[in-house]
Amino acid sequence: MVDIVVSLGRVLAALFLVVLNGFFVASEFAFVRIRSTAVDRMVENGRAGAATLRDALDSLDDYLAATQLGITVASLGLGWIGEPAVAALIEPVLAPVVPPGTVHLVAFGIGFSVITFLHVVFGELAPKTIAIAEAERLALLVAPPMKFFYYLFLPGLVVFNGTANWFTRAIGIPPASETEETLSEEEILLILSRAGEEGDVDADEVSMIEGVFELDDVTARDVMVPQPNVATVPADTPLPELRTRTVEHGHTRYPVVDGDAGEEVVGYLDVKDLLRADESGDTTAVTAGDLAREMPMVPETTPVDDLLAEFQTQQRQMAAVIDEWGTLEGVVTVEDVVEAVVGDLQDDFDDHAQEPSIQRRNGEYVADGAVALATVNDTLGADFENATYGTLGGLVFDRLGRPPEIGDAVTVDGYRLEVEAVDGARPRGGWPGRVRGRRRRVGVTAGARNRAHRHDGTSRGDRRASHSPASMSSAASASPYRSRAVSKNYARPYETPTTVSVTLAGGEQA
Repeated sequence: MVDIVVSLGRVLAALFLVVLNGFFVASEFAFVRIRSTAVDRMVENGRAGAATLRDALDSLDDYLAATQLGITVASLGLGWIGEPAVAALIEPVLAPVVPPGTVHLVAFGIGFSVITFLHVVFGELAPKTIAIAEAERLALLVAPPMKFFYYLFLPGLVVFNGTANWFTRAIGIPPASETEETLSEEEILLILSRAGEEGDVDADEVSMIEGVFELDDVTARDVMVPQPNVATVPADTPLPELRTRTVEHGHTRYPVVDGDAGEEVVGYLDVKDLLRADESGDTTAVTAGDLAREMPMVPETTPVDDLLAEFQTQQRQMAAVIDEWGTLEGVVTVEDVVEAVVGDLQDDFDDHAQEPSIQRRNGEYVADGAVALATVNDTLGADFENATYGTLGGLVFDRLGRPPEIGDAVTVDGYRLEVEAVDGARPRGGWPGRVRGRRRRVGVTAGARNRAHRHDGTSRGDRRASHSPASMSSAASASPYRSRAVSKNYARPYETPTTVSVTLAGGEQA
């Protein structure tokens, strides 16, 4: 009778150790799982136990060491007490049916299996699952008792941590901290991408956030309207002619240029100033130079985030982009910078007919020269690449080594690219430019955004289906929301044939 009572007491002690082991496991996962920002919010709201939890997270390494020490002690105690207790209870039951020499061995096997099951299921797996699912609630619950165990185990923690840190330093590995929560840009983008795929964050929001991260990698040259596509006005243009030009082009701001080549920018003309001049009376002697406002000049290598700060500081909507020799390369507006984040912005005045396209016709593909290589690759399943140009027309020009003519053909990656039409020195297909996973537009309008299109990439919808090149980091390339394919060089005006037909090199249908 006494032996049975002792065995039952040992079984109860074993069950207690299982619960204690589960407590330490749950505490460890809850402390690791909960975010510091969530704890700060709970402290601000005055939730019970939040201050204690905050203290625990401030000493997270020590508290985790305490949970690990507790798990070790509970597990060792369970093995020491549990198996003999269970074996002692079942040996009398097995004695009549099991040979005397094997009773203890069989009882040991059964006892070991029972204790292992209880330890793994109720001491490890179940507490871990609960802690992950209810991290905030459980962390608040376990913080006060864990504070007691922390001080109880503190002498041992000092010895164990000190010895472990000495050993890791001896083998050349510095001690690491569990409290290091800083994430790299690639890790943040990967988290955002996964959140977007799971539907926790809106896809448009993911795309915009990725655009913000890209700003420091994008320069004024990447987003500007190239100089050949800028509608400028000479400084000596009289007011009547200015009115005619503004009606013809439909923009709200125009760079005012001086000099024979028209590359020296003296300012910009705002249509509002033109309207005020019309109301002032005698306007026969007024010229564009008289109405010109000061225009910021920025190098073509200026990062877009610095450019945006420049716009805010100088309270301007447009800037002239110059190269290292001071030559006008193009014009950039606030809208260009915003489009680098949110994608293409269009209004009722935009010319949708000029959108570059690629279409299937009689077994072959016919594409505008300004269609981005990324779009062509997605459509054909091809792998067109070019380090200098980002459009199909630019690729043809690069392979020809001269301005294209009707009938010219090149073979690239098993496809025959034939020029079907050109439009003088300036192709109707648009400006080849670079590829940023969105369509660019031509014009110098800010505010009202009355602009023609500039083309050099895929649309915002296209970019969600495209992936980055292999040169990108793994985190960034995992995102399906924004293409980061970037070709750093612009093409010249004559580099894009208007229409290119694409067939397989052997004459077969594509």
